[in-house]
Amino acid sequence: MHTELKTRRRVLLVTYRRYLEAERALTVARQEMKAWFPAASRPLDTAIGQPGSRIRGIYDRRERAMLQLATAKAKLEQARRRLATKRPAPLQLVWIR
Repeated sequence: MHTELKTRRRVLLVTYRRYLEAERALTVARQEMKAWFPAASRPLDTAIGQPGSRIRGIYDRRERAMLQLATAKAKLEQARRRLATKRPAPLQLVWIR
């Protein structure tokens, strides 16, 4: 396997793990937020908090992780396409008698 593809795959795996961690952190933070409010006065499920709040920071980290994941995926696909278009050097046969 080509070194560039190995590197791109590793980056994709790392960014995917970061995204999963950020998604989990946001889910947990939203569950904790719901525990503080009575059922009748709960904020929306899509609440991301005020600028500077803990929830907003977690939400922003998740957004950043999603963008990095999408970029890593695009770069891997680009590397695959680039390698597919490269043709191996033609073999030169040398006859020895």
